[in-house]
Amino acid sequence: MKKIFLICVICFVSCKKDLPIENCPEHILSLDPAIGNHNVLIVGIDGFRSDALTENTTPFMYGLSSRDDVYFTSFHKTEEDTYSGPNWSSILTGVHYYKHNVVDNSFIGSRFSTYPPFQYYLERAYQQINTSSITNWAPINTFVCQQYLDYTSESTLSDSIVFELARESLINSLSLVPDVLFLQFDELDAAGHSFGFSSEVSEYANTLFKIDIFVEGLFNVIEEKRNNLGENWLFLIVSDHGGDGTGHGDSENPHINQTIFLTQHPYLNFLPNYITNQTDLAPTILDYMGVSSKEIDCKMDGVSIIE
Repeated sequence: MKKIFLICVICFVSCKKDLPIENCPEHILSLDPAIGNHNVLIVGIDGFRSDALTENTTPFMYGLSSRDDVYFTSFHKTEEDTYSGPNWSSILTGVHYYKHNVVDNSFIGSRFSTYPPFQYYLERAYQQINTSSITNWAPINTFVCQQYLDYTSESTLSDSIVFELARESLINSLSLVPDVLFLQFDELDAAGHSFGFSSEVSEYANTLFKIDIFVEGLFNVIEEKRNNLGENWLFLIVSDHGGDGTGHGDSENPHINQTIFLTQHPYLNFLPNYITNQTDLAPTILDYMGVSSKEIDCKMDGVSIIE
């Protein structure tokens, strides 16, 4: 349940529209010749309050977070504007909300033509790459990703269908073999808005437990099938915001403005003692995929957490 407060939005957007757009001319993308068979799976979990990551509620993700081949923080910083629209936009574009100009869930005034999602650069760099996005919350694809990717789900899907579509595409490659796959589960956020954002709330905890099972299933497909085919997958989990009570509008509340970020790869080293923010996912993926340019360096606010 994502609420739009139109009066505040009109005021906020009108202020942001006067901000200058960086003069970052388009540059030729460089590819690292040592990169081969690299693939990425990003699991987005909407409304994930970080202290809900517990051994009882999320046994798989809890265990994964402590592995030696994992970067994990429960202090991942959201945008100051803690709505879903600004945060998913920052996650995908690698720039803060005052650049992409998404300040609510209507996406009015967005600047994705200037600050596109990271998949745009992958599609420019690799002629044969297949990029996909399967989301429960349809606006992510409708407003952010649709024009830049090979495949996006077009309507609102349940979390179970998001999982099944992702699993089938990874196992059976039904219509498109994804090289880079972004997923978004939304029912945890809905449970938080309806009943409360806390692992002590049964509806929230049970929804997160179900998502944990989905995450484990997808991780196992990567480990047991895709990597055995000679592919080389980077696995990420990220959330747009946490929550407190039945909302997530208080940008000063650490239960809201801090959430989780996890990255797993068996052979990579990640920055030690670094606290990520929403703009770090996109440059991390581009770094892993061997894509770089002065344009990316000029536009993006985040950093790659790969050493």
